[in-house]
Amino acid sequence: MKPFLESVMRRFAIPILLLLISLVLVTAALSNDLEKARVVGVADGDSITVLTPINKQVLIRLYGIDCPEIGQPSGIKAKEFTSGLCFGMTIQYRLLGIDRFDRTVATVFLEDGKELNLEIIKAGYAWHYERYSKRPDYVRAEEEARKAGIGLWAQKEPTPPWEWRRVRRENL
Repeated sequence: MKPFLESVMRRFAIPILLLLISLVLVTAALSNDLEKARVVGVADGDSITVLTPINKQVLIRLYGIDCPEIGQPSGIKAKEFTSGLCFGMTIQYRLLGIDRFDRTVATVFLEDGKELNLEIIKAGYAWHYERYSKRPDYVRAEEEARKAGIGLWAQKEPTPPWEWRRVRRENL
């Protein structure tokens, strides 16, 4: 019996392996890791609330960026900019994780296919949050916005929101 199994294994091992690899590749190609939703709220420049097709609200923290807080200079402008790009619109988002505040961390794509996260940096309303992201296109976009002096970069010395939050915690 043993020689019989060995001959069967030799004969069918490669075709079975190829079939399994093909199934994995086809499944990956057909799966769409983008979720569709409608933006129903903008808390600040880097946090939005969406409503999924099954009427579930999801709080999304935009991946890789950090906008000024509402109490900071440019904080309200950052919120207004984000709101102007996406509020009331159908977006697609790619879930990248869940943060310590139980928010969905995601990259968001607008109806025209542009990436919301990147557009906010390009407009000068966000820092590239290098602590959590190493995307070179975010680095370039921030450098260009700084050079152009647009958005928060029009200020003489803008305070990064993570420093602003730290100072506020220390003063409590």
